[in-house]
Order: sequence, then structure tokens, then C-alpha cells
Amino acid sequence: MIAPQRAADPAWLAEPLHHWRQRAGWVLEQQITIARTPAPTAQEQARAQLFRRALHARGLVTRTDAVGNVTARIAPIARSSTAESPLVCMAHLDTVFGSAQPLEVRREGAIVHCPGISDNGRGLAAMIVLAETLAGSVQAQLTRPVDLVLTVSEEGEGNLRGARHWFTEAAAREALPIAAIAIDGPGDRVIVNRATGSLRLRITLAGRGGHSGSARAVPNAVNAAGQLIAALSAHAARVRTHTLITITRMCGGEQLTGVPMRAWIDVDMRASTRQRLADARVVVETLAHARAADESRHDPSHPLHVTVIVLGERPSGALCAAHPLVAQAMHATRAVDRDPELAAASTDANVPLSLGIPAITIGAGGSGGGMHTPQEWYDDTHGAIGVERVLRLVLAIGTSVENLEGWRTG
Repeated sequence: MIAPQRAADPAWLAEPLHHWRQRAGWVLEQQITIARTPAPTAQEQARAQLFRRALHARGLVTRTDAVGNVTARIAPIARSSTAESPLVCMAHLDTVFGSAQPLEVRREGAIVHCPGISDNGRGLAAMIVLAETLAGSVQAQLTRPVDLVLTVSEEGEGNLRGARHWFTEAAAREALPIAAIAIDGPGDRVIVNRATGSLRLRITLAGRGGHSGSARAVPNAVNAAGQLIAALSAHAARVRTHTLITITRMCGGEQLTGVPMRAWIDVDMRASTRQRLADARVVVETLAHARAADESRHDPSHPLHVTVIVLGERPSGALCAAHPLVAQAMHATRAVDRDPELAAASTDANVPLSLGIPAITIGAGGSGGGMHTPQEWYDDTHGAIGVERVLRLVLAIGTSVENLEGWRTG
């Protein structure tokens, strides 16, 4: 059986797609430059400046908001056809690495090793491609504005601060986008249409402490923390099919010869629904109090005390597989001869989904691994395919003549 042929792309689309297929090496060089530019969470200024220069070089006017997000708008040339609501394309500037982390690049053919080279060096490189394409000949085809948003503080304790601020400002101006596409990392198959919610807690156990010899009956905060970690690990194994509970950091004790006065652990919980996160928090706090009480039983007059603070919280949400934005992403994926895969993850797209705005996250081509470790790597063997998918998706929505107002989910 002969497979049906796809309709030929119109000339205005075929030209930029061909252009970027030939410039895969140039895109990778931009990605390496980005990865070499430090951007710890809440310290993204150098990388933000890099992008301001890149956008200005392509004739775009940029704005830096109160938290450090860098934005630029590409508006339709034919004002009479301009839709009110923009399409927003987002990519986060920050990395999980601190300022002391060396950003050394090592190349092995198509593979590049460097902290942050994939997450989110690849997504940011695709934003430069979008800027150059949308501000070029394709701009004449746009029927709605496209906002490029480089967000800060997506990672870890940044708690999606940049995305939260941008959407809060847009809501205040009554200028929420028709849809949002977060471009994050490598890949050319996965479409993240389900936003995994998360809750990050710091649990502190504190008591009197004392000399490790004469005060040996005094409750030991480190002992209790260790028991709590064991209990949480056992519970995490039981619920991992629907809720992820991870001990991510721990610290305790003051001196070699003293019963520790204080110990703390950080817990990262992830689930697809708010209720499951709430249930997980109850279990975590209940276990913390139980372990503190157990450790205090030999000296109840000086018990360990438990405090819990929230370090971060990300909303959950989902876009059904039948939604037109997901369908359009699947079409763009098939157009580059890849089979689409729907998935769940925690990204900047969590924010618009929680507000009822259709949002997905996609990668920008190639493959990678070792994310969030100094051993991070990126393989550009099929990088151009992902760039083409991004372009096809953004241009399909940005040039649509259909009324997309019905896309809103809330």
C-alpha cells in the first residue's frame, strides 16, 4: 500500500524551513554560547543581556519587567487582520547550577557536554530561531501577535516566579494569550499536555542538644531526621505510581562531640492533582511528628519540635488530548516524521494551564541527558527536526485565519 503524500508546504513556509535545515550547525553554536553564559536561578542578568542583544539585532524591541523577564512582540504587518490575543512562546533563562559551577564545553562530534547545554540551552536557541523567522519574511503572514518571553526563576526554588509574574501582569492588562507554548530542552516527539503539580517542604527538627557523653539521653535531631528519611522512603515506594516523594537535601548537627540540636530535610513531592499533593503533605507531616515523638520518649521534658515551611508550590493542570492546541502539536510532530507522545511534566506551562489558558511544552530537537547534573550533554544528530517542529507549530497558530477564542479552557 502506498502511503498518502502530504500536501506541499506553501512557499512562505517552505523557505524558512529549508533555511533552518541548512543552519543546524549555526543553531548549535548559539546553544553553546548560551550554555557558556551563567544563569543561576535569580541571577540571570548576563543571559538576559545576551538575549536582549540577540533580539535587538533582529529588529525587535525588548522589555525587561520587574522580575527580569525579557519579552519581545512580533506583530502582524496587516493591522486589519490582527487578532486581539497573542500567542506566547516561552523559554526559561535559568539553570540549576550555582555561580561556582564551571561551564566548560567538551565536544565529541555531534555531542556537546556542558552543564545547562540541554536544559535550557536548547530551548533558548530555538527562541533565537523563532525571533529571526517571525521578524523576517514570515511576519507578513501573521494574523495575530506572537510574544517571545524569556522567563527567569523557573528552576527549583525559583518556583516559576518569572512565568507567574508575566501571566499576572497580562491578566491585569486583560491581555492574556490565546495559548502558550513553553520550549524546554531537547526532543522532537514528546508533547507535555499535563502539568505535574509539586510541593516542596523543609522539615526541621529542633531540640535542646547537649554533650554527647553526659547528655546522651537528650533527643537527637539527626537521629530523628534519619528515621524520618527511612519512613518517607518506604512510603514513597508504596505510592510512586501516582505520587513522587523525594528527599532532595539534608543537613544537621553542630559539632563532633555534641548531641545535635537541629536537623532538616527538604522534600520534593509531585503529583497530577492538588488533592494527591495535599494527601502527601499530611502523610509527610504526620511521619515527622511521629519520629520526633519517638526520639523524645527517653526525655519527654525536652522534646524535639517540628516545623514545616513551604519552599515552593507549582499548580497542576491538564489539556485534553482532543484540544486543538494538542492536535496542532501532534500534526506538527507527524509532519517531521515523528510519532507524537503525550506526557506529564513540571514546566513554565503549569502557570497558564492553572489559569485556564491552553498550554503545552515541547522540546527543540536533538537528544540529551544528565540534566541537572554537571555531566549534562546534548546530541545534535537530529536537532534540525525539532527546530522544524517548533516552527511548524508556532506558524500554524500565528498565521491561522480561524477565530481561536474558543480555545480557552477556563
